[in-house]
Amino acid sequence: MATTKRKNPMPDERDFDPSRWAHVAYFAFFLMLSWAMVHLTEDIWDIAYSFWAQLGRPGGYLPMVIGVGVSLLVYLYALRRRDWMDFVNEVAIEVSQVIWPTRAETRAATIVVISITLICSSLLWVMDVFWRNVTNWIYGI
Repeated sequence: MATTKRKNPMPDERDFDPSRWAHVAYFAFFLMLSWAMVHLTEDIWDIAYSFWAQLGRPGGYLPMVIGVGVSLLVYLYALRRRDWMDFVNEVAIEVSQVIWPTRAETRAATIVVISITLICSSLLWVMDVFWRNVTNWIYGI
């Protein structure tokens, strides 16, 4: 019985795909931009209302529709820009190549930082007390 190999093996679900992370980053950007644009729309409308009262207050969902609409247009524009997508893919690839410290390395580095901080704070406190006493002695003459 002959065995045949597949020419194009199916990718493992755990394989790294930078385009997935690029789309996640774009969607996170869309959500943040939507939030900012909704609030910016409300603020601009309030400023315009203070100058032109006949403009009226915005209806219930109007600022949200305007803000999300503008954000959606920016999001779609960003998705169509191939150079932007390539940049985000390259960033995702670089981040995936970072070697993250182990728990033991993180604990050791944290202890070193806390120790050095305490030593420097103690030295500064001693110098402060010394110079305070010296200046009080000089002013007391």
